[in-house]
Amino acid sequence: MKYLVYLFLVFALFTSCTTQSEKEIDVSQVNIDVTFERLEQKLFSAKSTGEIKSFLQENKLVAEYFLPFPEGTPDSAKVTKLFQLIQNEGLQKLYQESQQKFGNLSNLQNQFVTAFKHIKHYYPEFKTPAVQTIVTGFGRDLLVTDSVIVIGLDYFIGDKASFRPDAPTYILRTFQPEYIVPKVILLLSQQYNQVNPQDKSLLSDMIYYGKSYEFTSYMLPQVNDSLLLEYTAEQMTQSDENRDVIWGHFVEKKLLYETSYFTKTRYVDPRPYTAEIGAKAPGAIGRWLGWEIVKAYMREQKIPLQKLMKTDNAQTIFVQSKYKGKS
Repeated sequence: MKYLVYLFLVFALFTSCTTQSEKEIDVSQVNIDVTFERLEQKLFSAKSTGEIKSFLQENKLVAEYFLPFPEGTPDSAKVTKLFQLIQNEGLQKLYQESQQKFGNLSNLQNQFVTAFKHIKHYYPEFKTPAVQTIVTGFGRDLLVTDSVIVIGLDYFIGDKASFRPDAPTYILRTFQPEYIVPKVILLLSQQYNQVNPQDKSLLSDMIYYGKSYEFTSYMLPQVNDSLLLEYTAEQMTQSDENRDVIWGHFVEKKLLYETSYFTKTRYVDPRPYTAEIGAKAPGAIGRWLGWEIVKAYMREQKIPLQKLMKTDNAQTIFVQSKYKGKS
């Protein structure tokens, strides 16, 4: 199993979709088959250790990646511990809150179906992964593979939940229902996003993220860019209004071809803000800038999404984008 995480084929190959309105294509005739499974309901309805044992045997990915079992824990001990865990009063409350928040999952299901239809439109070979939900007391937020997507609903209940994940405020803000599908599609983009593994530059990282965001914007054309970038409206405004300052910093400090891991993380990893530029520069500003370059490249070259995702030369994308920091 690989971890990641055409009805209109001719049209898709030869038409550029560089504006938001052009990305909003009709996918009503695209047929997909996707299953949704509420594992948390099955887990919390278990009445015996025998049912827990069956659950663990049937859901090995969840058992391995979402449940807090130390390595080497015997299977019998896992069964006992999990049975005790689902009877914990606090976890029971969190489970009930997840059911109230997400209801029958119709909203989430509709978002996934829309996204999957768009992927199928652009990539007819796409096989829709099954979608499963679970509650484990913050064992893990997401697991995305080419065959299954597992969502830890307890992470995404929101700020009204009795318990929240142990995370910084700027990360905690993104643990809301509306971020689930964008996060998943960003992870799914990895299987289409070709890169040059020999290029260790910051520019390569920036372009990689830019391509991922561009892919996701095609699959979720009605979702605001701020949700994809996980920026607030204010952070989006600050980035747009200060793009010349941001670009000037990257040029002045000769950052594009920087290969130091620690330097690169300052610009592409989530942070409250990018201190090297200023308090008004959001964290992960390199990802934002990478997407700006990719957007400029798409405007200049007028190529289809599939060709963008296959282009593994970050320098080519940068040069042909003619990006100079201005809108």
